[in-house]
Amino acid sequence: MIHNTIYKTMSNRIDFFQSAQTQLALPAASISILVDGTLCPALEPVEIIRGGWPEFSWARLAYNAAAYPDSGLTAAEEIETLFAMGKTVCIRQYFNGVPPGATAFSFPIFCGQIESIDIKLAPDGEKAEVVARDSSANLKRITVYGQRLAEASNSSLFLAGLDTTFNPDGEANANPEPIEVNGKSYTSFCAEPSQGKLWSYAEVIDYLLCEYLTASQLQTPSIGQLRALTENQVVRDLDVTGLNLIKALYRCCERIGLRFKFVPRLVPTGPGQAIVFYKAGTGRTVELNCQQAGEQFSISKTNIAALHSKKNFWPITHKYIGQGDFKIIEATFELVKSWDGSLEDISYDKFSPSTNPDFYQVKDVYRKWCLNEAGNYSGAPYNQGDAFDFSKIFGSSDFARSSRRFRPTLTTDKQGKSLGYFLQVSFDDGLHWWQYLHAFNILLNECGLWLSSDQLDVDTWVAALKGVLKFRITASVISDERLTCIVSDGPVNSTVPVVEHIITLPRQFKYRRVSDQSIFADPYDETLGTADEVDDTDALYEFVRHRAAVSSETIETIDIQTPNLVFDYKVGDRVSTSPESRDLLACKSDNRSRSWIERVQMDFEKQCTNLKIVRQRG
Repeated sequence: MIHNTIYKTMSNRIDFFQSAQTQLALPAASISILVDGTLCPALEPVEIIRGGWPEFSWARLAYNAAAYPDSGLTAAEEIETLFAMGKTVCIRQYFNGVPPGATAFSFPIFCGQIESIDIKLAPDGEKAEVVARDSSANLKRITVYGQRLAEASNSSLFLAGLDTTFNPDGEANANPEPIEVNGKSYTSFCAEPSQGKLWSYAEVIDYLLCEYLTASQLQTPSIGQLRALTENQVVRDLDVTGLNLIKALYRCCERIGLRFKFVPRLVPTGPGQAIVFYKAGTGRTVELNCQQAGEQFSISKTNIAALHSKKNFWPITHKYIGQGDFKIIEATFELVKSWDGSLEDISYDKFSPSTNPDFYQVKDVYRKWCLNEAGNYSGAPYNQGDAFDFSKIFGSSDFARSSRRFRPTLTTDKQGKSLGYFLQVSFDDGLHWWQYLHAFNILLNECGLWLSSDQLDVDTWVAALKGVLKFRITASVISDERLTCIVSDGPVNSTVPVVEHIITLPRQFKYRRVSDQSIFADPYDETLGTADEVDDTDALYEFVRHRAAVSSETIETIDIQTPNLVFDYKVGDRVSTSPESRDLLACKSDNRSRSWIERVQMDFEKQCTNLKIVRQRG
């Protein structure tokens, strides 16, 4: 006998209590299998799996012609004539309608298509099994490449040779306005990146689904739903070129702690399946209960028949260290002479390659000027003092005394182009400075330059002979420090063990700054543009904080078997227990953790449902 009770309170809240089941035996579940929309009684379900990445959902069906004599007997090797690859499979559960006019209704518990047939010939007979998988199998066969570029008049162009990279190196390349393609409106790439905007994760997911799937293939969420799920986070250098569509979606979702699965749709019209995006532990709540020892057994109060739990060592503090690119700093550097002083001479022609056949012997004299960052010119025969000290420029004394190289300035002109290497010369021992307008080459193996004119200009030559020639260059250098942010999910200076996780993201998070040691640091100059400075510190912190929030350590993994076959458990469901139940899942003793279903196996042979549940610190 089943009793249903509904209580209504003055707060307008309705509490639904689980029906009391007094019988100890339950009938087997009633299901039907349809192949390409036609009932197929010769197929019997063996198991149905519900999961997420990378398994997703699939069903294993056994061919049993004897169960339906009217179907005829087909040999194992001819099974494919009945169940061709790609045919749709729908497994539906039946239930009774409500009188009057009672009838049987059904709803889908699995939808997919035939992907493989397993045939076994043994002494005890022949056995054939059909495996059907959800839409993930189709998406695995779609390769992502190229870019859909927006053009004038809401038209578009697909260029297959371009990389499918969203916001490369943090630079915007999304079209500001959506485009219409085959009846679908979605964001595309911008042909001119300077006019583009930054991609959000919601727009990337929407682009992948709209660009590579037809409207009838899969039900997809709206851009508004995706924005809410992704919190409208901005993408930073996401490259999915050459991946299949499933891997491309996973790479995108993994960064922001989002998951996805494929589920059958309940409505009879439109696509048979939908892709659902979700966050772990945020789904609906289901109860898994086990009565206290000594109580009279009730199948309505106990839905745990067997349990196996594996607990991991905790508490542990996880320290997430996010590392962006190395910091780039612009400054003005005064250079030192980098040649053997004993080779100096007053002969003008001696120091020109066109007038001296042995020029290679004196090629650096008066021409090579370096920073001496590694101390290579501190000793004899150069005697240029201590190695250059970067501490005022880097803001730290923690740097390696090693060779580097100059990079172009961050300061730009009115067109937004870098000034390159801004070299200045002084003919009066540093009292006045002028821009050096003759040829020079930047050294690639150290911070320095070489004057490359065939002959040194007269002003430079005279100042060199007088000993009052000096050079300084405004350029950028790469420091030894990365842009770094640290987030911990627990105490770090205590007896609790700390596990460090290094997250290196050099292409996504940058730091470029014009230091106060640059001649372009403060003065306003109408000929200059906005410096190419960037500081992704806040963005990196938010990324690491979010990664820490979604990467909580798994405290416990629990395998549960129910006493009967249950169809309505779903991947992502949160798990709780009733107040009267034993606290086998630690739902009551540890209110800081959360548990959810990671995998569902419906076993038709044993008439039970097996659940894999994970518990993590929230």
